[in-house]
Amino acid sequence: MKKVLLLLLILFLFPLFVDAKKAQNNFIDIIKEFDADVESIAISIKNLDTGKVVYSLNDKMLMTPASVQKILTTPVAAEVLGEDYNFETGLFQRNNDEVLIKLGADPYLTTKNLKELIKKDITSQTKTIYIDDTAIDNKIWGEGWQWDDDLNTLMPRFNSYNLDKNLIKLTIMPSEKNQIPTIINPTKFPLVFFNNLATGKQTDIKVQRDTAISPNTLVLSGTVARPTTIYIPNINLKQYFENQLTKILHEKSIYIANPYRKSIVNDNDVLKNSVSHDIEKAITDVLKNSNNLTSESMFKLAGAKYSGQATGTDIDGIKMFNEYCVKNKLDNSRIRITDASGVSKNNLVSTDFVSEFLVKSKNNYAMQYLATPGEGTLTHRMLQIKNNLRAKTGTLSDVSSIAGYLTSKSGKNYAFCIITNDIKLSESDKKMLEDYIIREAYLRL
Repeated sequence: MKKVLLLLLILFLFPLFVDAKKAQNNFIDIIKEFDADVESIAISIKNLDTGKVVYSLNDKMLMTPASVQKILTTPVAAEVLGEDYNFETGLFQRNNDEVLIKLGADPYLTTKNLKELIKKDITSQTKTIYIDDTAIDNKIWGEGWQWDDDLNTLMPRFNSYNLDKNLIKLTIMPSEKNQIPTIINPTKFPLVFFNNLATGKQTDIKVQRDTAISPNTLVLSGTVARPTTIYIPNINLKQYFENQLTKILHEKSIYIANPYRKSIVNDNDVLKNSVSHDIEKAITDVLKNSNNLTSESMFKLAGAKYSGQATGTDIDGIKMFNEYCVKNKLDNSRIRITDASGVSKNNLVSTDFVSEFLVKSKNNYAMQYLATPGEGTLTHRMLQIKNNLRAKTGTLSDVSSIAGYLTSKSGKNYAFCIITNDIKLSESDKKMLEDYIIREAYLRL
């Protein structure tokens, strides 16, 4: 009787073994077709309902995840902050002639918002403006971020003084042929320009920061054919915030001598006005568009709430992440998380851990905001399986990654992660390889 049952079990499972074998062979064949190094590619695919491994390749190998890291840190931060959380900047009345601005490290705060915040309650009677900047610490970059990405607009500095995406807008206006174009700085933030630009037939602008003179010294070279807007990452967030606030006050003919002093909100301060942005906007921006500024700010703010501290830090964020792993029985003893966004190459994860995290976090409300083909970083990818894929992509120098949830053609649900660290493949080839593997998984599994 036992032998009959065993035979029936083998016959029942045989088609699954055949399909898995086909998929395994096809994945390897695809990798070889791309002339990729098999040892530099890691894949983990697990059944979303059972957590069982369906396919693996180098899945225990530690690799740099790039922005796939956000699929790990964002659900943790979102769970701690809660679905009703708002990034809030508040204006408090302290005494008749004193006000306090409580910063919330809001990554979406703009100068226009700041103008709305103070329009009624800062008047010519105001003598002192206090600023509470304790929401998150003043560590303006993550551990291991690359100094030579200083002018990368996707990696702006961040702290409690977040304003205007922490970027400074410049407009370049061409003039007569071969003549020097005009650089317009509408923010009036103090920058020094070495204008080596020329008006030409095409627009090709190069920007360098001359830190030997000062961090706010920029060298612009190349050619300009038409009016062009460029953005420069802000070096001094506090200075920029105070500069914009002063400009707003001057527009109202309000002039305050030495107005900005540090303080914290106390029980006697009365909230008069506030501006806020909801967490849904942030989660969407992080998981669909891979916004690093929002990812890092949200992680630190969640770390503050988790630890019960007034000021959020990346250390508290990492402790929060570790506790989430303990609670969900995720073994994170071999991985390393150093920032929220995956910008640092000091981060190390395995595809096995990422896929397991996805299985355990499938009911986390943040996961509904993952991009589908046609959205965000998947705008032009895998459109033929739009209704069957939700994923987060990642890109760093020599690194490409993607992870998320896939419903196969047969209707089965999977969690998957693919990371490629092959230095020979171009970024586009890495992305194409990922697409082929996912398509094969969709068809075969």
